[in-house]
Amino acid sequence: MIAGGYYIAPGVALLGVKWILGCRNLKWGSVMNSYILDSALLAEFKQAVSDHDDFLINTYNNYNGKNLWSLICSAKDWITVSVNGLPYIDLNHSHDDVRSLNVLQLITTYDIVLQSIEQLFRVFEMEYPLKKDDAVFNAAVPDDAYFAQIRACFGAHPVDLRSADGTKSTDKYFASWSSDISSIGGNGDYSVNLYSNNPDTVQPIRFSMSFAKIHEYTIKRYSLLSDVIIVIETKHGIFIEEQRRKEIGRSSDVVEQLQILLKENSIRIRQRDGYHHDIQTLIELFTAPQDFPEQERQEVVQYLKSLRILVDELYEAFQSMTFGEDGMAHGHLLHSRSPKFQGLHYDLEKVFEYLNNPYFSSERVDHHLRRLISEGVLPPYVSRQTDKLDLQLLLLAKLTEI
Repeated sequence: MIAGGYYIAPGVALLGVKWILGCRNLKWGSVMNSYILDSALLAEFKQAVSDHDDFLINTYNNYNGKNLWSLICSAKDWITVSVNGLPYIDLNHSHDDVRSLNVLQLITTYDIVLQSIEQLFRVFEMEYPLKKDDAVFNAAVPDDAYFAQIRACFGAHPVDLRSADGTKSTDKYFASWSSDISSIGGNGDYSVNLYSNNPDTVQPIRFSMSFAKIHEYTIKRYSLLSDVIIVIETKHGIFIEEQRRKEIGRSSDVVEQLQILLKENSIRIRQRDGYHHDIQTLIELFTAPQDFPEQERQEVVQYLKSLRILVDELYEAFQSMTFGEDGMAHGHLLHSRSPKFQGLHYDLEKVFEYLNNPYFSSERVDHHLRRLISEGVLPPYVSRQTDKLDLQLLLLAKLTEI
């Protein structure tokens, strides 16, 4: 689709039109460059990565022996740097040499975006559709090769050029400094003179480029980011359907069932993420020694009985691959929301830190245990000598309204 002279890739047509119309009314303030890229498309891409990061990390952190998740993060970071930094490249600086370097900065920034998108296409095994496209520059070589020539001539390696126009050549060329064409006349915005190493070549070759053209070229490729977004969402959807078709094992032994779910968590969400901590805590609760007096023993038995509902709920969530934003409906059985403990949050936090952090100084927990005992949350016989698993079980049972 073409809108206002710019190529808009499928999937971002409306977004692209909004960007073009919006540019006409921008008040830049300190912004010095109008050749920018649509930040809304970047935001959409970053959101797609964030929404599916568990799937992306699990799939690509070791993909055929390579950590491609690192590549995804690098591409995302540098596209962000480029899109956010483009408006502040000063193409109208008063000093000729600074302006020339800023032109190089613009071209290099575009190139970072292009390379990042090409890398994303490789990661997700997508076919790059513009490999032979020559619609923008209408040169003797495809647009990608011609842009590489522009980049080389205007500063990437101007003193070591292998061509005058992007085509193969036996001669080498050396570019002059770049000049604003408005000051000398000619087509385009900036130009260089290319001098050949062939002594028989007398006249230099004028090589010019247009900001509008390299911008159009970049927009056309930047719009492909929408295709990457679609592929991420499609691959995630396929993964979900595959997992739904795989039936999770059932066991009448609750601890064995939890161990099965722990393994499924690492496959279906991510190792040591998702519900890993909750499942590990449930295993600890069901395997605690339960060395309590009769009254507390009955309380924890009732509590453990109620936890089986949460185990079943976790099973169904993993099997259906549906995980609510607010967690499990019975998640409060492990994470009390009762307002009656608001004044004890700090003490509870420190006791749980003592239970879960092996580096926590145990002497510091005595005060907090005494506070919880005095408030009736824990029975008087509890101390640092109480088994940690029993203390965790007793504390969670007391905190939960059953």
